[in-house]
Amino acid sequence: MTTVDERTRKRLSTGHEVALPLELSFAMGGVTVPARRSRLEAVLPEGLSSLAIAPGIGCVALVGIRYHRVGGGDRGGTGLEPYDEFAVIVPAVRGSRTSLPGAQLVDSEIGGYVHWLPVTTDPSIALGRELWGFPKERAAITVSDGPNAIRTVVDADGDRYGGGETVRLEVAHPRTGARARDWSMASYTRNDGALLRTAAQIRGEVAIAPGPSVGTRLEVAPELAAELGLWQRPLTRLYGSTVRARLSEGERVEG
Repeated sequence: MTTVDERTRKRLSTGHEVALPLELSFAMGGVTVPARRSRLEAVLPEGLSSLAIAPGIGCVALVGIRYHRVGGGDRGGTGLEPYDEFAVIVPAVRGSRTSLPGAQLVDSEIGGYVHWLPVTTDPSIALGRELWGFPKERAAITVSDGPNAIRTVVDADGDRYGGGETVRLEVAHPRTGARARDWSMASYTRNDGALLRTAAQIRGEVAIAPGPSVGTRLEVAPELAAELGLWQRPLTRLYGSTVRARLSEGERVEG
């Protein structure tokens, strides 16, 4: 574990001071859906290739997140209020020499390219953009973890994706399958013209299950579905009511 003395401290334009690695606590519910690789390749930066799950087919993760805490205790506190977030992430590989499903993973690195990340507060926009280059923007988002499902509704501001209700995602609570998980993942963004890789360690009781289920539904605005070539039938779904993450400082990588 990283001690307080080993943290790197950053000051945001909002005046908030953030200690890295940043500790987070949240509830999440999401799905992974298939998408056309030709559309995904068009939005990915140079150096990344969409993860192929079948010839010509990639996938996209759509996840609603309700933060309980932003920053740890002691000197890790940020003063940032909890907020809601919706993540559109394209699973991608870096350094692959092929687009063949499965073979892509040989001698390459897998991660997730953050394509769109609307949030509900201005300080959280500064947090994501200034430290990691996350494409955060303000939107009306409601993430509610009810007794039967976690529900996410996103109303995009302005003309993006047609404005109005852009996403409605409902992920039913799994009856079984939740177990303690501890894993690492990498996210990719573009920041100051460079490809940035950010490592995250995630821990918590998380259920991951294949396919759709009763009580799980997804509705995506036609503009967003067309941009990424999305199907709206889940390949997998995931849910966690109390998940913790530790987000490290990003590092520039070559394509």
